[in-house]
Amino acid sequence: MSEHERIHEQAERDADDLKRRNEELEEHIKETRQDWESKKSDESVPGAVAGDEEPSEEPPPEADITPGD
Repeated sequence: MSEHERIHEQAERDADDLKRRNEELEEHIKETRQDWESKKSDESVPGAVAGDEEPSEEPPPEADITPGD
């Protein structure tokens, strides 16, 4: 087998591996999205249920770091 053929076969294996990993990642993203959508409607999941409040324009209290405190 020539060096060119060996490099070509390795590139094909790498491409096949990337394709397989991409498909696995797409499936993982799909499952995660479905899980998140189901949690957003479950009030027992902290932080998942969107509140009726408008987002505040103010920074959160923990962002107030005054020198010398």
